[in-house]
Amino acid sequence: MKLLLSLICAATALLQAHPAMAFCQVPQPRLVCAEYFASQLVVEATLVRTSEPRGTNDHVYTLRVDRVLRGKAGGNIHVYEANDSGRAGFDWVSERRYLLFLFFSAGEKAWELDGCGNSNPLSEANLALSEIAAIQGSRGGGVIHGVVRGSEQEPATSIPNVRVEAQGTTGHFTATTNEKGEFQIIVPAGQYVVSASKDGKAFGKSDFSYEDPRKIQIEPGGCAQVELAEIGRPLGQ
Repeated sequence: MKLLLSLICAATALLQAHPAMAFCQVPQPRLVCAEYFASQLVVEATLVRTSEPRGTNDHVYTLRVDRVLRGKAGGNIHVYEANDSGRAGFDWVSERRYLLFLFFSAGEKAWELDGCGNSNPLSEANLALSEIAAIQGSRGGGVIHGVVRGSEQEPATSIPNVRVEAQGTTGHFTATTNEKGEFQIIVPAGQYVVSASKDGKAFGKSDFSYEDPRKIQIEPGGCAQVELAEIGRPLGQ
């Protein structure tokens, strides 16, 4: 119950604040619990070497794994970062320790991170670490958080009073979007399909959605972030 209340508070904070960075996806900010379960590898690691492959301005960071929080890794790992707007929002410093949420890039044969996520120097990651500790000790359910917007051509248009449903292996749960088009649904652990409806309008997965609303997996203590966008005119028009 304590963890579930923490998840609700974290999701509620999303309904009240939206830090803006032009190159970041939405919804923002990324929930720790959502990024944790979406990551293939979460580690505490120390930067030991930086290189620039193929004479480009891209970087490959070699880090020594100090502690594994999710996934499997040992010894050193390599993190690839392109010199573009998706790079990390922090400086890489030799011998500095970091908390990293990672996914593997087969094309680069290295790990990558979401520059708009929760990866950070370890000295700035106390809140994220406490949330991870709570997740790892949880036996309860989680939260599906999201936003419903207009068409992809009008992504800034949020739609209030939309009925959102989460249909899953453990039951059927509903919520209504607030004035900002945002919602949260507390659910038991399980698999869910999230859909939305209002006045005959059709909604589907937005290009900006972190997770696919048709394939939501909630693990104990976990959460998901989805964005739905209007995909058609009201029925009959």
